Amino acid sequence: MRAPLAAAATAAVVLAAALPVAAQLVPSPDALRMQELQMQQDLQRQRMLSQELELQALDQRVRTEQALRDIQAQRTLPPLPSLPPDPNRPPPVIDTSRLASMPDDRLAASNAAVREASRPRR
Repeated sequence: MRAPLAAAATAAVVLAAALPVAAQLVPSPDALRMQELQMQQDLQRQRMLSQELELQALDQRVRTEQALRDIQAQRTLPPLPSLPPDPNRPPPVIDTSRLASMPDDRLAASNAAVREASRPRR
C-alpha cells in the first residue's frame, strides 16, 4: 500500500513541477501574434538593408564605369589636322565693315587707363 501511495505522491510532485514549464511552452495567442509581427518586421528590415546595399553597389558600379569612360576619352588623341592649306591659294576675303571698330584716340585713352591701373602703387 505504501508503494502506490509513494508513486502517487511522486507523480504529484513531478506534475506540480512540470506545470509551470508546460505553461511556458504554450504561449498565448497575443504572444504568438507579437512574435510573428516581430519576425515580419525583422524580415522587412533585412530586405530594406539588402536593397540599400544593392543600390549602393549599383551606384558605385555606375560611377566606376563613368570614370573609366572619362579616362578612355582622355586617352584618345584629338583628330589631326588635315593637310596644310595650299600656299598658292589667295587668303580669304574678310568683310571688315561688319567688324566692330574703335577710333584710335579712344583706343589710346583706354590703353593709357589700363596701364595706369596696372602700374604698381608706391
